[in-house]
Amino acid sequence: MAIGKQIVDFYIESSIHVALAACALTSMTFSGLNTSYDATVAAFAFFGTIAAYNTIKFVPVITSKSWFFSPRNGLVGFSSLSAFGGAIYCFMQWQTASQIVAIVALLLTLFYSFSFFGHGHSGRNWVGYKIFLVALSWMLITFMLPVMAKEVAISVKTLLLAFQRFVLVYALMCVFEIIDVQFDTLTLKTLPQRIGVQKTKQLGYFLLLLFIGIDAMIQSEWILLDFFFVVTIAVFLFFSNEKRPKYYTSFWVESIPIFWWLAQKLLTYF
Repeated sequence: MAIGKQIVDFYIESSIHVALAACALTSMTFSGLNTSYDATVAAFAFFGTIAAYNTIKFVPVITSKSWFFSPRNGLVGFSSLSAFGGAIYCFMQWQTASQIVAIVALLLTLFYSFSFFGHGHSGRNWVGYKIFLVALSWMLITFMLPVMAKEVAISVKTLLLAFQRFVLVYALMCVFEIIDVQFDTLTLKTLPQRIGVQKTKQLGYFLLLLFIGIDAMIQSEWILLDFFFVVTIAVFLFFSNEKRPKYYTSFWVESIPIFWWLAQKLLTYF
């Protein structure tokens, strides 16, 4: 049992799970746009997420070369470097427009993670911007990158779908924000710290209703499936609190896009 827990912990901590969620959302975009699948874009979402998230999590705590001599840390480092190489390979396959989207998302990640303007001035310390930057970077990678790669026309519908993806990620982040209250310092000024847990939940519910409203507006063929998973997110949001264990978000909430994509694929075949 202990070995199984160690495997699950490594799977989560090495960012493989969240990377699968990013890959799933990206793959869903192709279906939503009714375009052919682009494996390099989906692979970039996977590899890029591993590289970015591990950089955010582990670079600040690497204080000496001995960090790498831990078998677990060494494996994380190796997987991160391999993922970075995979992301670069995918990046080199694209046209300029797709590369620009990826670069912008990278810059957002860097500003979120590291201080360029003095101590304590990384994006995560900008009052109110933490969740916004995360949602924006996810929207760029999981939606706008497929749009650019498949040369989809930027229409009103496309912009609505882009906004819908931003709204979805923002709503999911509300769950993370509530769970992370127990770890976040007061200087972060996260949503629950600023407006309280209950109002954060209310904001999440509103965003989920907005998501379904956009589905109805564009007459999405997936509206029933989307409604099911929106309700699922709402349930997780309802039961979220600062005392929940890390698996509540880092495994279960991050699993929602994966199951969403799998359900979409099953309905496509049946």
